Amino acid sequence: MGFLRRHLTYANVAATLALFLALGGAAYAATQLPRNSVGTAQLKREAVTAGKIAKKTRRQLQGDRGPAGAQGPQGKTGKQGAKGATGAKGAQGARGERGEPGTGPALEVFGTAKSIGATETTVLAENLVAGAYVVSANVVVEASAAATVTCTLNGGGEAIATLAAGQVTTLPLSATRNQTAAGPAALACSATGAATAKYANLVATQVRSQSRAPA
Repeated sequence: MGFLRRHLTYANVAATLALFLALGGAAYAATQLPRNSVGTAQLKREAVTAGKIAKKTRRQLQGDRGPAGAQGPQGKTGKQGAKGATGAKGAQGARGERGEPGTGPALEVFGTAKSIGATETTVLAENLVAGAYVVSANVVVEASAAATVTCTLNGGGEAIATLAAGQVTTLPLSATRNQTAAGPAALACSATGAATAKYANLVATQVRSQSRAPA
């Protein structure tokens, strides 16, 4: 031991360490595997994963596509989508055939003034087919001098007004008619003095049946 301590110098230690590293490096180099020297026997189980295999090799390892499996259960209904844009307007269809004449109200109107005197004057008339009707009329009269004006609907209905000179009033009338044959519903007026029928209208509405209270 005294001999070693006397000869243990920095140069000896450095030389010994360099020799050790040199021998270690040579040993490491001796453990390198030559090319194509590893086989299946040297590989650990499950050591090769899919990520370590080339894509081209993975495609070559794939087999033929198998048959389609059974259809799975239907999934839940999804949310309703947004409303689409309104489509273009289609072409107008052909015009239909004209319908049969209806049995609604028959309206007669005049707007030209008619003079009313002592003799009864027909102011307005509407021809009606056979049937039952409710007839209504309105006549606007104006007195040129003091006068009593009387207006009637044939078949019933009367209105009377006493007017001062220059006074204007409207006389409303209504009546029912049961015509066994075609004929007119007429509005007629007379006056004890000078008067004018300035405007009138007449509406005849056909009904299925009618009844009148006893007089």
